[in-house]
Amino acid sequence: MTPLFSKTTPSEATLIAARIAPVFDAVLNEYDFLKYPAAHYQAFKTSYSARTAQNPRIADSLLWKWGHWGKPNYPQRHRNLIAEVEGLWPRFIGSGCAQAPDQTFQWWQAQFKRQTTYITSAYITHLVHHSAPLPIIDQHNFRAMNALFEPVRPPQKRKKRPSSWNDIQVLKDFMSQVLVAMPQRSFSELDRFLMMYGRNHVPR
Repeated sequence: MTPLFSKTTPSEATLIAARIAPVFDAVLNEYDFLKYPAAHYQAFKTSYSARTAQNPRIADSLLWKWGHWGKPNYPQRHRNLIAEVEGLWPRFIGSGCAQAPDQTFQWWQAQFKRQTTYITSAYITHLVHHSAPLPIIDQHNFRAMNALFEPVRPPQKRKKRPSSWNDIQVLKDFMSQVLVAMPQRSFSELDRFLMMYGRNHVPR
């Protein structure tokens, strides 16, 4: 597998911004705030970034991420993972790894010891270090980024799903450069746009 790609250049970002600008609002409006209520998300960012040993509403925050908000029933594997994160949280705070985003991510990945928890590790890192800022990386916004690069870069083999800290850095850099070309938009708006664009408008 070749590297995903190098950092986004200003010229690439300008071309991508021009491509998405006409559809930005329409795609952004596809985001479901009933499924992902904004007020609770803001509360999760506040509680996680406080970095105290007190449980920062772990169950609620993970149910929000998994699209289970308000559902009485959800998979047992998710119940198990919630319990695992709750048990690990005090150890994480005591580890000293909450000071830097990459250390936070690597700590959680080391505890879980399985690739299926990548999105959860990345999401916890996002909440703890949301002011960095960090994207809420998942298969959808990663797919969107890949698709938006297609017309502006030579064909190359790219990862279909994110799986490393480097992937988070690449997505963050991509978003930061695009926002330079779209200064009227916020990081959170672009994050939501990419999620919906990758989910609803890019072939899988």
